[in-house]
Amino acid sequence: MNAPTFRSCWSLMIPALAVLAMVSACLSPAGQAQAAGGKTEEFELRSGLLKRSYRLYIPSSYNANRPAPLMVALHGGLGTGKSMQEASKLDDDAERAGMLVAYPDGIGRGWNAGTCCGGPMEKNVNDVEFMRNLIADVKAKYAVQAGKVYGTGFSNGAMLLHRVACEAPDIFNAIAPVSGGIMVKDCPARSGLPVMMVQGKADNRILWDGGVFDETYRPSMKEIVASLAKRNQCSSSEEVVQRRGVVDCRKLKSCGGGRDVVWCGLEGVGHQWAGGKTVLPRLLGKSTDEFDTSAEVVKFFQAH
Repeated sequence: MNAPTFRSCWSLMIPALAVLAMVSACLSPAGQAQAAGGKTEEFELRSGLLKRSYRLYIPSSYNANRPAPLMVALHGGLGTGKSMQEASKLDDDAERAGMLVAYPDGIGRGWNAGTCCGGPMEKNVNDVEFMRNLIADVKAKYAVQAGKVYGTGFSNGAMLLHRVACEAPDIFNAIAPVSGGIMVKDCPARSGLPVMMVQGKADNRILWDGGVFDETYRPSMKEIVASLAKRNQCSSSEEVVQRRGVVDCRKLKSCGGGRDVVWCGLEGVGHQWAGGKTVLPRLLGKSTDEFDTSAEVVKFFQAH
């Protein structure tokens, strides 16, 4: 791997160092992010030769006799499962929906998403296999509803979701990548799965119109949608499903087998999880409360 690619990947991740400090300061004295009524447990497992860890949010409505949907939420570069849990506020919506939520930790606080990022990419960490093993581990401990295993993630975590959809599309029933595009050169998947994408149009790291960030090319939303349209057997025609204020959500028409492709662009918003905690706005750009990413992601999963 050449040096420019290494620098570009880690430039995407470095701002998260300050993010982690901010998030840690907001945690409860017990060190857990809790939604009303639910609880969080911590687990470890072996994936390949590596010891991996994750946090699992269990909604108060969980009953072993009634399997629950499972959502896997992947942190961004230099984040952790704990920081993702706190910053996204996904637990609140999962509690209302009766969903289990797994927040795994990346090796070296990152994910091997293909051409990004840093240490996990250099060491060729098999994070696709980890996703499969993680879900199996949750299923061994809790009752998970068949056909309702979903994945969401931010930035580097969103990139890994795209890689999983390419290399192992059977792992998730639907995905919702936020502020992170496809970072694999070739996608072997012959069929797709429902996808909802969210991104700020003013994101200076994951460029809406595509381009080079620190000498590494980031595909445009238009390119990503075109790739997904082919994989999901959709028409190239699109329709507006939500447009208000800074929010512009669109959907491709006539996707095969209900494998919807939806994308939401947020005008003036930077590298943020809209509706969650706003982090380092001077560096990463502003956020907005006009769009609740977590609520919309859960709603999309419930529809698929």
